Amino acid sequence: MTQTDMLSSDQEDLRLLRESARTLFERAGGSARARKLRDAGGGWDADMVRELAEAGVFGVTVPEDNGGLGMGLAAGGVIAEEVGRVIAPEPVVVTVALSLGLLRRLCPEHARMEQLVSGETVLPVAWQERGPNGGPAEASCRYADGKLNGSKAWVVGASGAQGFLVVAEGDAGPVLVLTEVGADGLSVEGRRQADGSAMDELSFSGTPAEELASGDAVRNALAEAINDATALTAAELVGLSARVFEISLEYIKAREQFDKPIGSFQVIQHRAVDLNVMLEIAQSGVREVLGLMDDETDPKARARLASRAKARAVTTAKKITRDAIQMHGAVGYTDEFDIGLYLNRSLVLSAWLGDDAYHRRIWFETREEEGAAQ
Repeated sequence: MTQTDMLSSDQEDLRLLRESARTLFERAGGSARARKLRDAGGGWDADMVRELAEAGVFGVTVPEDNGGLGMGLAAGGVIAEEVGRVIAPEPVVVTVALSLGLLRRLCPEHARMEQLVSGETVLPVAWQERGPNGGPAEASCRYADGKLNGSKAWVVGASGAQGFLVVAEGDAGPVLVLTEVGADGLSVEGRRQADGSAMDELSFSGTPAEELASGDAVRNALAEAINDATALTAAELVGLSARVFEISLEYIKAREQFDKPIGSFQVIQHRAVDLNVMLEIAQSGVREVLGLMDDETDPKARARLASRAKARAVTTAKKITRDAIQMHGAVGYTDEFDIGLYLNRSLVLSAWLGDDAYHRRIWFETREEEGAAQ
């Protein structure tokens, strides 16, 4: 088989994966399902998680030797885009990039790997801590003698989870531990976000936990998993932006003013063209990054690629969602229009793991370091 044939085969696999994921989400109710879950108090659907698992969603980046599909981040990006299109609340990116990203790098033979891939369990990752000023702080959560003490913040997917993967400080450096929901000394405080989702706060007081890995390997695996999550979140934003653009086109074709569709006005047409160009550039850029990250082994280069993707995706999502609100007029801010749901979701995703300004700074700093080293 020639290289061209291999590339064509890969593209066909991704196309089929995209069609499968889109059909699954649309059959489940699309964005209307997200609204229904939000109105019911937030959270996500365990049955949907199992359906996604049966479709192979959680195993796309996991090597075949560990029970996955071994399709890499490019396939993960396809799934993330489809999640973004319907603003699905299920912790797909969290599971694929963070939970499985840590386990497949540190303890691929652990029984929880298979349970995550099969959708039997959800294990959010808790690694960040909140300082006294409300911002991120240095790690102080401790693990010693089989117990956790301290707290973690901004934990995504905690509602409905069966346990948590916690990165804490041990006697010899960072450790990755597993603690179960309902364990002694564990308390979970939900904090609602703009889109109705939650980023929870965890507190540990002598909470029993199982040590999975320790040392520099944990630090390195966490950095790589965060890079993956950053790039896949960029893909989710691209999918969200694409759907917002489609909704806006449908609206300007149907909404009439002065006895004609507002889409016939030149100023609206020019704005739509600009947004379409911006979207196409973001899609191409993020998809390229995901493909490059699959082949890149240098951690700094992967971090730079992830920042490039997130910066582009956030800038695009901000522009498209805000312009979409303007195209809808005042009704765009009302809850009966889906466009507001997408705007709120984009705000949450844009802030998570760093916004566009943060990632542009990271990108430039790593480029400068690279230039100084040459």
